[in-house]
Amino acid sequence: MFNLTLGERQALIFLLTATILGTGAQVLVKRNAVARSVLVIDRGFGKIDINTADQALLEEIPGIGAKLASRIIAWRERCGKFASVEELRQVPGLEKSRFEKIKHRVICH
Repeated sequence: MFNLTLGERQALIFLLTATILGTGAQVLVKRNAVARSVLVIDRGFGKIDINTADQALLEEIPGIGAKLASRIIAWRERCGKFASVEELRQVPGLEKSRFEKIKHRVICH
């Protein structure tokens, strides 16, 4: 039917695969709030944005459990967005040693 060279067939397969994966990612993002957060996080090279992360996402950071995640969210709701990662130190219960362990895993936008 089509008389395509090997290179043309490979390019066509690549384009079709990229289209299918892109469509799948769009469907996932539209249906899943966590997927939206993860896609936003990727801009920070795997760091979690403390200004947008929900409870479950914050708990994925080693060193942050349910209580501390709740305190981070409560602080954010009370005081507004974090202006810097260092501002996390103002969250009650986040001692310096724990902050030092998590500061390289988070960003704030």
